[in-house]
Amino acid sequence: MNMKTSFIILLLSISLQGYLKAQKAPKVIFPTSSFDVEQAKQMIGSNGTATLRGTIVKKAKSLSNVVELYPCTNYFYEWYELKKKDKKGKKNIYMSDEAYSYRILTRIDTDGSFGFTGLNPGKYYINTLVYETKSGIAERQVGTETIRSFNVYGHQLSSYDRPIMEKYQYLYNTVERLESFIEISTEGQILNVSL
Repeated sequence: MNMKTSFIILLLSISLQGYLKAQKAPKVIFPTSSFDVEQAKQMIGSNGTATLRGTIVKKAKSLSNVVELYPCTNYFYEWYELKKKDKKGKKNIYMSDEAYSYRILTRIDTDGSFGFTGLNPGKYYINTLVYETKSGIAERQVGTETIRSFNVYGHQLSSYDRPIMEKYQYLYNTVERLESFIEISTEGQILNVSL
């Protein structure tokens, strides 16, 4: 094997290592505190008598058909703060399967109303997603035209190409999370909330 071939193999090896490193699965982040199962069970246990009634006030073409409710344990607050710090959403921040299983889902009716029953006093977090398709206007180059200037004798003085631009409409999707923290203070309380 000559020197040139050895050098090419070395370059390919380094490139492959860099590619494989870049392809590694992103790191998954979980809260470090332990999940308090007893606290979660106490808050959303079936013996609760409080009711949460809500309405989605945002008028959107595409709304998630469910609202999620989470009991606010220390574990949940830590997860929420981690998510809040990741403003660009580039990190994979998850709850444990056990903590995630202690959420309650309810359907949103066609009029935008929803409800949760059987809750005990405590703090809760509710959220839903709104998906919308919006449009924007942009410009794109569709060609060029040559601009020439002449003097009074007909001799060309300058020449340059200018882009021909055309406006067009494009569509893009947005996702907005509607969320709220609520607190049930007494047994049997009926709480109304708007998202």
